[in-house]
Amino acid sequence: MRATIAIVLGLALAGCPKHGPKIDESSLGTNPAANFQKALFIIQNPDKKTGAVDYQSAFNYFNAAANLGAGAKASFNAGWVAEQLGKPADAEAAYRKAYEADPTYQAAMFSLARVLISEGKAAEAVAIYKANAEKNPTDYEARDEVVGAMISAGDYDAALAEARDILMHKPDDAGVYRNLSALYYAQKNYSLSQLSAEKALELNAGDPGVYNNMGVTFLIQGDEAAAIEKFKTAIKLSPQSFEANMNLGFVALNSGDFALAKTCFDAATGANPSNLDAKLGLGVSLRGLKDFKGANDQYDAIIKANPQYDAAYFDAARLNYLYTKDFDKAEKYLDEYITAKAGTLPPTAPVFAEKEKVKEFQQKEADRKAAEEAKKKEEEDRKKRNEELLTTMATTITATKQKLEANKSCLDPGSVEEVSMVLDQAQQVVDAKDVDSAPDIQQMLDAYTPAIDSAISACGGGAAPAPAPEPAPAPQ
Repeated sequence: MRATIAIVLGLALAGCPKHGPKIDESSLGTNPAANFQKALFIIQNPDKKTGAVDYQSAFNYFNAAANLGAGAKASFNAGWVAEQLGKPADAEAAYRKAYEADPTYQAAMFSLARVLISEGKAAEAVAIYKANAEKNPTDYEARDEVVGAMISAGDYDAALAEARDILMHKPDDAGVYRNLSALYYAQKNYSLSQLSAEKALELNAGDPGVYNNMGVTFLIQGDEAAAIEKFKTAIKLSPQSFEANMNLGFVALNSGDFALAKTCFDAATGANPSNLDAKLGLGVSLRGLKDFKGANDQYDAIIKANPQYDAAYFDAARLNYLYTKDFDKAEKYLDEYITAKAGTLPPTAPVFAEKEKVKEFQQKEADRKAAEEAKKKEEEDRKKRNEELLTTMATTITATKQKLEANKSCLDPGSVEEVSMVLDQAQQVVDAKDVDSAPDIQQMLDAYTPAIDSAISACGGGAAPAPAPEPAPAPQ
């Protein structure tokens, strides 16, 4: 598709330096030039902190300039800015106004036709291109666009007839073969699609559109590796190729390569800011990269631009009930969808099943949290029991050591040494406050203590003796 310069054209014609000229703000209500210059100044001077451009204000000023008689270029620039805002309907209206004001304004014609095709109005684009072709029959590049628009409109017979007529006069027209590749693809004649693409590359090896077409055909034939290679070649030749970036982006999403997908959809939205499919792809990429706020912002932008865009509501809801666990927000998106579709949804519409899923996942999350809390409480109770056990163990260790000391003369020295080692090990656990080891050590003490008492009883001992009485004082 023929490229257009968009806003750069307006800047070049205006010839204003970045920070000037001085604009008479008081004349904005009546002066088209002041409005035009004001819009240019806004675009040339983004916010110093955020780098953001106030495209809405720029659009308003270009629109005002056009309404005050600034001419086709003001309307054209308003269309370009509307695309940056993601407002295809406003872009269409502005480009149409520019084209109607000056039917020789090729940039306006191509931009209007491109937006019409993106909005599903390819038949209107065909009419615009055909009118131009009738006036300029040797403008074969424009006639190539006629073929492309006819294919988009599904008028394959007319597209083929136009392509053949062009080739009769210009047999080396690579653009025709590129379009034929797309035509045969649309008709599911994949072998002819690839042959046409190869012929186009013979005539113009640097045509990114041909590589994109070949990639799409390889993809449908199941050769994903070859498709990716063709898409990457197209992007290398034209980094802003909308079609190739979109195709590679969706392939990357399917394979889970969210970083590559984001790169592709960033480029696609840069090339066509008003395309909502590109914004959706970017949203899914950001979700995969765990930039949940960024993803939510994309879904909100889509819904704002087109409240009838179903996928944005569903993806936004899923983002919130599957990832951020904000179930109220998920429910809100689905309710907004139902409102947007008021009176058109049957009881079996998928949105109602989706609402049930939100409830299901909300219950699962509640159950998970309850189980987590129960486990936490159980762990706290276990720790408390073991801390109490350590206190009991300390008493047991002290008492047992006293018994050993009091009865060591009648006990086997080897046994005394073995028990002392066990008591020392238990003491280390008590001193370290090792609550996790407490139950195991207590088990070991429980095994040794009865044996010690039995041994002491067998040798005539008993509990630790009472301390000897203090000697009586000497007589005075």
